[in-house]
Amino acid sequence: MLELKICNQGEDTMTEEKQIIAVLGASNIGGTLGRKWHAAGHTVAFGVSDPQGKNAQAIRADLGNAVSIGTTTEVLRTNPNVVLIATPPTAVSEIVSANAAHLNGRTIIDATNRIGEAVLYDQQLFQRYVPKAHIFRAFNTLGWENFVNPLFDGVQADLFFCGAPARRAAVDALIRGIGLNPIYLGDVDQAELLDGITKLWFTLALKQGKGRHLAFKVLTDQA
Repeated sequence: MLELKICNQGEDTMTEEKQIIAVLGASNIGGTLGRKWHAAGHTVAFGVSDPQGKNAQAIRADLGNAVSIGTTTEVLRTNPNVVLIATPPTAVSEIVSANAAHLNGRTIIDATNRIGEAVLYDQQLFQRYVPKAHIFRAFNTLGWENFVNPLFDGVQADLFFCGAPARRAAVDALIRGIGLNPIYLGDVDQAELLDGITKLWFTLALKQGKGRHLAFKVLTDQA
């Protein structure tokens, strides 16, 4: 049985305190964010399709026994405060439907994009299976390289996100922990607005060849 290293602190303390985070997916996005959150002092467990696969082995090589690695279901059964979904988008439906009992009521950050579809985020999926979960869209508007290095000549990149107001402070803190400046756009019904930012990033970074280390910054003379 997979066990985390500390006791659950509970949802009500989720602000600047250390979190128990289940990172679903250990590739570029999940692996990068999970490593950084671990370095910041959070308790991190990686849920992967193959705990003996190359991504899991790379994390073990980097972090040893400092983090837990197991299947998605094993990790979710440990009752994390926060769940990051950073799997291939085709896996999200099965993960949510099969693990609804362990996800409902949690703070869930969906970092996936259904590339090629008109809508990049399946809001109805979460409403159907986990109606009591606190859903966020974050870490989906930039390439993972910007999570590794969020600075551009000393200027901190912004990260746009949206989600449940009651859990905003916790997600805001996790974004800051990556080194990004969080820009909150409102409740999760603003996900379509984020989709537009994501499409802009892909157009600039890939179609126009400006490179994947590309991010956005809000400039204003208002506080």
